[in-house]
Amino acid sequence: MDQIIAAVVGAIIGGFLAAGAGWFLDRKREEARRAEVRSLLSTGISDDLQHSIQLYDRMLEDWERSKVIWFATLIELRESRQTYLNNKDWIVLFDNAELRKKLFRYYLKSTDLINTLEYRQRRKYEIEDKFNDLTRSLQLQNPTFTHNDAVRTAVSYMEHEDKEYTSLKESIPEAVNKLPNFKIEAKELLDQIIQMTNK
Repeated sequence: MDQIIAAVVGAIIGGFLAAGAGWFLDRKREEARRAEVRSLLSTGISDDLQHSIQLYDRMLEDWERSKVIWFATLIELRESRQTYLNNKDWIVLFDNAELRKKLFRYYLKSTDLINTLEYRQRRKYEIEDKFNDLTRSLQLQNPTFTHNDAVRTAVSYMEHEDKEYTSLKESIPEAVNKLPNFKIEAKELLDQIIQMTNK
């Protein structure tokens, strides 16, 4: 009888040990997986922030030179942030809640700025194209029109667009003036991520 009880107790203890060891190994595997995902996400976001800093500089240089923010640069900036956008649910693996909030706000606001710059410039070009087409058309229809006559007439036909164009010429530089702030914010976030990964 004692042997049966000893065997049962041994089986129960063995079962607990096996279950405990299995749980412990699963826990360690999960921790290793989380650490790997956190490391990959940190690397991807760091790469994006470094690239974004360079692109902000390029946009500011282009603006100073030509008063244009090139669509190619805006698209490159938008595409570079895909690591964050496609994996933002995993950002909860960052222990620092304040860093998570700052990253969320940075990407939200900078994406809004990218979209704003793209829309406003595209709209400005559309109005310019429409105006140029109308001016050419007026000159073709009225051979006696000088270029200035055609311009004045085109402006009178496009009063709404003229007001919008004037507004765009003011609002695009206002949006461009926000770029240095986003560059600073990207540098600060990059420094925080580097600090976090070096712990």
